[in-house]
Amino acid sequence: MKLEEIYALSVVERIAELKRRKTLLPDAGALMKDWDEKQHDVFDTTERPKRRVQVEDEETNEKGIVIKPARYEQRDVNRIALPLEQDITNIHTAFTIGIEPKLYSKTVDDNTKSILEILKSIYRQNKIKFVNKRAVRSWLSEQEVAEYWYTQEDTIWWKKILNTIKKIVGVTPLPTYKMKVALWSPFRGDKLYPYFDEYGDLIAFSREYTLVDTDGLNLVTKLMTIDYEKVTIFNSLTSTVESEFKHNFEKLPVIYMYRPDAYCSKIKTIRKRLETLLSNFADCLDFNFFPKLAARGIVENVLNRNTGSEIIQLENGAEIAYLTWQQSPEMAKLEFENLTERAYSLTNTPRISFENLKGTGSAFSGVSFRYAFMGTHMAVSNHAEDVEEFLQRRVNFIVSAIGTIYPKLSDAAKQCEIITEVVPYMIDNTLDNITAATTAVQGGIASKTTGIILAGLTEKIDEEKAEIEAEEKLAAQNSAFPTSGL
Repeated sequence: MKLEEIYALSVVERIAELKRRKTLLPDAGALMKDWDEKQHDVFDTTERPKRRVQVEDEETNEKGIVIKPARYEQRDVNRIALPLEQDITNIHTAFTIGIEPKLYSKTVDDNTKSILEILKSIYRQNKIKFVNKRAVRSWLSEQEVAEYWYTQEDTIWWKKILNTIKKIVGVTPLPTYKMKVALWSPFRGDKLYPYFDEYGDLIAFSREYTLVDTDGLNLVTKLMTIDYEKVTIFNSLTSTVESEFKHNFEKLPVIYMYRPDAYCSKIKTIRKRLETLLSNFADCLDFNFFPKLAARGIVENVLNRNTGSEIIQLENGAEIAYLTWQQSPEMAKLEFENLTERAYSLTNTPRISFENLKGTGSAFSGVSFRYAFMGTHMAVSNHAEDVEEFLQRRVNFIVSAIGTIYPKLSDAAKQCEIITEVVPYMIDNTLDNITAATTAVQGGIASKTTGIILAGLTEKIDEEKAEIEAEEKLAAQNSAFPTSGL
């Protein structure tokens, strides 16, 4: 349905249509139960009930009649939770977005440089490197995440930006707004409703949320809908329009990312078995920790009681011996190790810990690191199908917004192309990079600019190239006219 047709509906019908999804709404409660280890089934007393323990024996009289029944207590059992979902998700987040994505443009004109510099400043001002991590983590664990961009009145920030690039774009007229971003996801209490047209393009986006009313007594549910022109806020309970305003962007100021399942859903059964295994094994250890004696016959007396050399007196051929634990704990250990390894291997996740890496000798670097973590980098490549598209849509939107907020760059914003790419985390050996760059340049298969990029020592490629050429020119002059010995 087109937007014009949606707006022609009544408010009740309009809300219902805007909340119609093509995908299932994520079950935030179930996802949080998997994410938060304190909510795992191992803590559920119906799944893992308490243990009934006899604390007092029954008492009988000389006739065998019970005069005082035995007393029992409900004592808790061991409940050991494993936050595997958190660990695996955090590792994949770090490998996917731990290194800030590349931002570059193939065009080198002054206006494109200005837009790129403003874009990077917007990133720094909004601490996008942290927003990236929160967004990817939410996408992996909550199935979906959205960014909402809006403007906030501020001229000081633009003064700082334009002061650095005024030689390129000038300083007038001075923009009066800066850009801000908000992150929406199920764990943050948001229900997200993307609305796509028949071509798969996002034409409207709604966010349902709950807040406390002005009196602080009641909860109010609202629906915030954003389209290409305006933002509309509905009261979901009364089905009325509370407010409506234009966002003044040319593009929809929402960036959305979705996946059909949480990344760790495939290892849920393994994690539950591991928690049960550890908890049961802990109960078994508690019960069998102190040695138990089995006596056959009558024990007459214990001499030297409470000393280091007690003597037990037996009579009439009585026997006494320690009970031994026939079941080997190695079986439980083997199952635990196998299941843990399976959980990490199924998700292509490296087990990064001192215990797992201490036997590798020298630290990973360069090619050895790439081989060791090839599986994780392949997983990052798969993540990039969605994450890189999400980041590119953000870049395209902000570039368009820069042209809207700063009209002097409007035409340039429509023509320039700024690209962003995910850079998987890896340990780089600086010496290896320099050697590779030097070999490529001296071998004639790479330019000096490419060599500077390969070395990775600076992001200011053009400035670095100019300085190197100036130093080479000065060195050539000195060699032609030596001053030593004069």
